[in-house]
Amino acid sequence: MKRFAQAAVLTALAAFCLFPILWGVRTSLSPPLEKSLWPARLTVEHYEKILSRADFYRYALNSLVLTAGTLLVVIPLALMAGYALARHRFWGRQAAPVLLALPLLPTVSFLVPIAGYLHVMGLYDTRWALVLANAAFALPFAIWMVWNFVHAIPLSLEEAAFLDGCSRLQALVRVVLPAMAPGAAAAAVFVAVQSWSNYLFAFALTSDSRIRVLPHAIVEYIGQFSTDLGGLTAIGTLTLIPPLVLYQLLQKWFIAGMYGSSRP
Repeated sequence: MKRFAQAAVLTALAAFCLFPILWGVRTSLSPPLEKSLWPARLTVEHYEKILSRADFYRYALNSLVLTAGTLLVVIPLALMAGYALARHRFWGRQAAPVLLALPLLPTVSFLVPIAGYLHVMGLYDTRWALVLANAAFALPFAIWMVWNFVHAIPLSLEEAAFLDGCSRLQALVRVVLPAMAPGAAAAAVFVAVQSWSNYLFAFALTSDSRIRVLPHAIVEYIGQFSTDLGGLTAIGTLTLIPPLVLYQLLQKWFIAGMYGSSRP
């Protein structure tokens, strides 16, 4: 009876979480103005319209560049900082939890100073502006994830490497970094999803249509007097695919990293 109740609760929770996605897919495959629970026929005309637009591919490419650039900035820094916080004692280390909590503050409250700094640096309305802004807000949580994961790696592994004649740098590269792979994968999934779906920075820090990202394309289907629900849900479904593929590829590493295990 207990197992049945648990299964029922989990099934209801899964249905609650998946319903918006499934309804969006259903709407994207329905003819315009279709209101029935299940459409009489399925159509891919909304997807054909989106895929025939040249700007869609430009938006997608910009999102890929933004996500890849953010990952290249955040992951190496998170690995080094997370390892240093977990293994070393230094002045100011006690303040780290406060700094790591900064992303919990409302992002909109930082937009004006960030835009001002980027304008002074000559980076406003560039891809670098988006990469740096996303990296700044993704880095603290990524460090926290890696920090917790390094605590789960036995210190004896490094000590054994030292006894074998490895320097600290050699022990880090040959022993610690391979063991940190699940933590890095968990952080990478988090950073990639956040960068891929972030609309606020893209809206506030760019005005050039040539560097707009996919969230901009989604908003374009919301009109002042009407909304193209078919096109809106179709492009939303397409936008969901890359994060889902990334998660599927790194699933075992992501789960191991979230639970602080060095074994995927």
